Amino acid sequence: MSLLTYSCLALPLWGALFALYFILRGAKLARESLIAKCAASFLAVGSAGLALCLGGENPLTQPVFWFFLLCTAADALLELQFVLGMLVFGGAHVCLVVWLWGLAPVGPWSLAVWAAAYLGAAWLFRKELPTLGRLTLPFCLYPALLGASLALGVVLPFTVGAEYWPLAVGTACFFVSDMMVAKGELSHLPDFWHKPVMLLYWAALYLIAAPLWS
Repeated sequence: MSLLTYSCLALPLWGALFALYFILRGAKLARESLIAKCAASFLAVGSAGLALCLGGENPLTQPVFWFFLLCTAADALLELQFVLGMLVFGGAHVCLVVWLWGLAPVGPWSLAVWAAAYLGAAWLFRKELPTLGRLTLPFCLYPALLGASLALGVVLPFTVGAEYWPLAVGTACFFVSDMMVAKGELSHLPDFWHKPVMLLYWAALYLIAAPLWS
């Protein structure tokens, strides 16, 4: 099975779950909407697992598979206990960073991207940081970890090959999505922002998994 074949099967289902999630959310059906949300994220787990199996790899031994699995778990936890969800997402990004680090060594461009991303996050949360109290440390560490996966991912098309363009775009989508989630949680952004956040997030999962099919 190729990425094109998989995409023709999975993307319509992803779109249906996206719509279902917001329909259920709008109807105030919290449990049902959470199931739809996690089901959509689990499609990325299936994509990674199937691609790895078809490539002769055991998914359970691959950090990238655990990245997708932990993201799905964090999706549920984020709506039940925000800080715990962030910690699980942090674990997911540790797995992603380990995998990306194995694809190409860290170079000066990666360090420059990481520094720019971290400074950008600091500017974005400049008003919220003084009010966080005991949550200041995790909120400072998480952008650093998220920025690491971004920094390692966006340079891959230039250092390894063009087949990693989807992954590069995916890590950028993930960074923007998570920054919007945190901003919304701390600054109480209107619900309007939730749809682009989820669209970017699920696009990130799909795109990060794409190179596994090559």
